[in-house]
Amino acid sequence: MGEANLAPDPYVLLMKDHKPICRTQCLNPPAELPKCWSLSDIVPRARVHILGDLPSCFLSPAPESSRDKCEWGRFLTYLQKKDSVGIAKVKSCQFYILPPDKDSNFSHVQVVYRVEKTCSGNDGQEHCEDNGSPSDRFQGPIEDHHGGNTATETCRRHQPIAAKQVPPSEKNYAQAHPSYLETLGQVHYAWIFGAIAELVDNSRDAEATRLDISIEEIYSKRAGKEIPMLSVIDDGHGMIHQEVEKMVCFGHKKPEVDDPDRIGRFGVGFKTGAMRLGRDALVITQTNDSRSIAFLSQSLNEGKDNLEIPIVSYRRKGQFMEVDTSVQSEALAKYNLKVIKEFSPFDKYLIGAKAGLFRENRTGTQIFIWNLDEWGSQYCLEWDRGLTGGSSFHKGDILIRSRRLRSRPGQISKTVFLDYSIRSYLEVIFLVPRIRIYLQGSLVKSRPLAKYLNQTSEATGNIMGKRVHLTLGRSQLEFEQANCGIFLYWHGRLIEAYKRVGGMIHNGDWGRGVIGVIDVTDLMNEGNGRVGVHNAKQSFLDCEPYARLEAWLGAKADEYWTNNFETLKLKKGGSLYKPDHEWVQCDKCRKWRMLSSGFDVKTLPEEWFCYMGPFNGSCEIPEQKVDRGVITVSAKQNRQDIKDVDDDAMINSDGLLVTSDHIESVSDTWFVIGISDEDSNQTERDGKRDLKRLRKGLPRACKKGP
Repeated sequence: MGEANLAPDPYVLLMKDHKPICRTQCLNPPAELPKCWSLSDIVPRARVHILGDLPSCFLSPAPESSRDKCEWGRFLTYLQKKDSVGIAKVKSCQFYILPPDKDSNFSHVQVVYRVEKTCSGNDGQEHCEDNGSPSDRFQGPIEDHHGGNTATETCRRHQPIAAKQVPPSEKNYAQAHPSYLETLGQVHYAWIFGAIAELVDNSRDAEATRLDISIEEIYSKRAGKEIPMLSVIDDGHGMIHQEVEKMVCFGHKKPEVDDPDRIGRFGVGFKTGAMRLGRDALVITQTNDSRSIAFLSQSLNEGKDNLEIPIVSYRRKGQFMEVDTSVQSEALAKYNLKVIKEFSPFDKYLIGAKAGLFRENRTGTQIFIWNLDEWGSQYCLEWDRGLTGGSSFHKGDILIRSRRLRSRPGQISKTVFLDYSIRSYLEVIFLVPRIRIYLQGSLVKSRPLAKYLNQTSEATGNIMGKRVHLTLGRSQLEFEQANCGIFLYWHGRLIEAYKRVGGMIHNGDWGRGVIGVIDVTDLMNEGNGRVGVHNAKQSFLDCEPYARLEAWLGAKADEYWTNNFETLKLKKGGSLYKPDHEWVQCDKCRKWRMLSSGFDVKTLPEEWFCYMGPFNGSCEIPEQKVDRGVITVSAKQNRQDIKDVDDDAMINSDGLLVTSDHIESVSDTWFVIGISDEDSNQTERDGKRDLKRLRKGLPRACKKGP
């Protein structure tokens, strides 16, 4: 220890965060006393195991001003109230300032200390000097991990003399200030549903088949009243202790490859999502062999200088769960559980009740969030349980109270439900939905958009050497709400909705009712594990592939609108334009089954399986797909509109009507034209449409030749 850090007198300046607390006098000091102690941490007494037979000293106040005297009293009051220990480390010395007794007048405070051994060596020999107890010495060979040789050490480095702490692997502290939790929540500040989407993504990555999202009232002892609590519960594979630590702590290595089967990759989704929704979050997760409870809380960390994240882990032994001592001590688990019960609405009975939900599926993860974000004097979210009895007329929902729409260039519509209705958002969040999502107790009916359009057209392109595939079509509902745009998916998850491109940006009515669907996973993969997606997963990065994609989408959307403008005239209040095909999803295999376009899916039961009509099949049958290059037009038209069309008329690949005068250039693609006469009694009786199908080549009656 350098002479500059030693004082010839017993006076010590006590500091915290580079600010002085008070000048003190050390009674019965160690041989060499540093003149300045800077507190590096304040931790609960339960975390520091004091060895009673080791040396100690005392500090008494020696204030130089009234401010010093006041700060001394505040410091000791805090230690006494929190039953905590102040830790100061100065080079080879580490001091533990113990909390005063309840009846103390703060005239002095006890300090235990340890002095680490200092070693110096020449010619390969290490000579260690022990400033503490002789009984701490030991001799024995140790492995030199740097050189690969074996050296003889005559003393143990960093051997505690006066106190020892819980091993670093058991600490529940991340090196971050608690205010960082609030900063993380601002990632989804613009749109709170992005926070819920983060939790949904985690459930899908855990291969869950069912996800329940709800808000319910729960009594809080700290608040003294019932408070709303958001719960997100899935039946995925759960997490082991190390995975829970990774989820709640900060910073880990990003994946080196872009896994198309996983959405999560940035390592911040749970933290940014949970802290946007509320101030406190509890996670209960279970695998086949373990169970863990983690507590990420702003309330717990108020007034602290370092972030504490309690975790309690158990392992299965027979039919019971016991504390997993391979990852934490019994004492630490007991302390963490006590903190969780003190700062959350969960007592041992409620924790047991929630853990009981795992009995049926054995594995899964439950996330509970309370002290929800506020909007003025109310909460940012509002919720409705809907009608009881499984009614399909009015199902429960969770809404954004402000009903504000997201900003999109060129948008004139004031009706965009998915901007403020979580049910509407969850209906289209996945390109190919597989997971069953229940919101406020009722099933969310997924809508894979590409299957719910009519007069569809598909376009394939090449952008920077990567193939992209776009599906365009029209929607009667979106037409009536004056909406249009492209839905962009990445890894099968919706990133941008109603993105206006081409003429849609500059003209509110251009492309009205036209919807596009595209997955850009490959295009946004930049290689080396980098992707062109913002970590909030609600937008794309400003990069060359995205700029080129925007231009390509604009050209294709404008081309579709120009070629189909006449046939896409939809009149508000007119006939309902059904999708080209009706689809229904099996509640067992989660495969989508294609039904005839004339079938009314509203007549199907709430839970439908492959063996039921009108499919009458089995779950083993592969999922159907509409062949590319097929355009079906099922819109209703008046007979007056087609009275001049000859028998050999057809629809070309751009959706335009072609007569026999232009039939020489027919392609090999199949085409279908559906013409229904809404004034024809015969059509109403038969319930059939006039169809004309044209296969490869020309009709025999139209062929010209010698």
